[in-house]
Amino acid sequence: MHAAAEALLKSLNFGKNIRKDSPKETDDPVGKLAQVYETARNALEYRAQHLVRRAAIERILKRELVFSSGSKRISEILVQELRWARYTSAVHGEEIQELMEKYYELIKSGKYDREWLVGLVSAEIEEKLNPNSDYQKFTNFAFHVMKHMIRAEEISNIDLLLFAAVDKTYSQSDNQQIAFHIFKLISKQAGEDKSTEEILTTTWDYYKKALSNPLLNRLMILVRRQLGPMTLIRDMYFARPAEFEKSVQNEEDFKNLAKWVLSDQLSLMKQRMSTAMWRSLTYVFLTKMLFALILEVPLEKWIGGSVKYLALTINTLFPVAFMWILTAGIKLPGKTSQQKMIERAWEIMEKFDATAEEEEVEISSEARTSTTLKFFYAIYAILFPAIFALIAWGLIRIGFGLISIVVFVFFLSLVTFFAYRIRQTAQIYSYKPPRELGSSLGDMLLLPIVAVGSMLSRGVSRLNFLVFVFDFILEAPFKIILRFLDAWFSFISRKTEEAVG
Repeated sequence: MHAAAEALLKSLNFGKNIRKDSPKETDDPVGKLAQVYETARNALEYRAQHLVRRAAIERILKRELVFSSGSKRISEILVQELRWARYTSAVHGEEIQELMEKYYELIKSGKYDREWLVGLVSAEIEEKLNPNSDYQKFTNFAFHVMKHMIRAEEISNIDLLLFAAVDKTYSQSDNQQIAFHIFKLISKQAGEDKSTEEILTTTWDYYKKALSNPLLNRLMILVRRQLGPMTLIRDMYFARPAEFEKSVQNEEDFKNLAKWVLSDQLSLMKQRMSTAMWRSLTYVFLTKMLFALILEVPLEKWIGGSVKYLALTINTLFPVAFMWILTAGIKLPGKTSQQKMIERAWEIMEKFDATAEEEEVEISSEARTSTTLKFFYAIYAILFPAIFALIAWGLIRIGFGLISIVVFVFFLSLVTFFAYRIRQTAQIYSYKPPRELGSSLGDMLLLPIVAVGSMLSRGVSRLNFLVFVFDFILEAPFKIILRFLDAWFSFISRKTEEAVG
């Protein structure tokens, strides 16, 4: 058995001492109102489901650092609001208060990027609330598997870059979680020799080096091609943790469990893809309504003298229809691909040393400047403006004005980017997905649109006016009202019990 696999098995709990935290439905009216608010608030940003609670923690911390004072008060409000919204049912007040006391003065000091540090703290709190304490251990395992495959001795910080690539791709961590996981590694290595401030300074330095390095994307692509088998191993453990250690000792038992888990996960994947699609459409719809009210309709009246309702209708309906077309054709891996993935998962656990050379990849820090590559870049440089010029020409032919064209391209780029992100989700259980001619031609034509969509998605998330309204104008007074109602209902309940005796 590979050394990384042996280390993984020694570190796992196998279903023992795992905390359970399954919030249940409640008749509490304050909790109901909080849940409705969180549903509406989460619809404003496109975010994977497993990142929603961490983002909520970060949002609450940012708000209370402005409106409240003292680590104790902030931790009390955080725990209260998380329980209202059913993000957790367990009591973690003391743990969260200890964390806030640890970081409160550092956040207020201004020595570090405030947004970055609050994000890191939110990731640490999220880990405290997460009952799956074994999850991150599989990330470390995947890192060692990938490290065994890659030869890049001349690249400085290759371990850091590879860890960030695995964490971002395999664990689907966001930047805040990556920062915290780097912080944990440095803390473990430093022991008690360094203060929290020194570790944070080192973490910030490593974090910037990892996420700004152009090699990170290349490493993420390599990880993504190996993603399926490693994800399957992790899912096998969490499906039947008590049986996992025994199953990896026998090939037949391992493959039988892998086949059952993979079938179950592919069924769940269909549901996740549907959920991701509807979350994306909701986000696009809300953003589109905001554009129509603030930008599209007023500017069309001002510049053109009237609203072009055909363009307005197409701009409203087309993004929904186009995203449905792009996502409807997404296919999950077939039987042959599933079998290859199961075989590869067994190799990783039991005889990876014997097969690693087949997968070995050399990574170089030197940029490739071959004639062929220059030719490809030249084609792409021509293709990029040509695609958008063709779209604009077609829209002008059917009567679109300048503003309507800009809005059309904006939402076309967003939905295409979201559709491709959903397609990546569908490839989680793929091992070295093959390139198909039709897909490659489609990718070639849509690549410029996806690239623009990626940039727009990041920009919109920073400039989302509705997010600002919710977080700093509506949320603070709304939560004050909820706290008043909660105290009032508790008072009435207590007085009723005293009266009844």
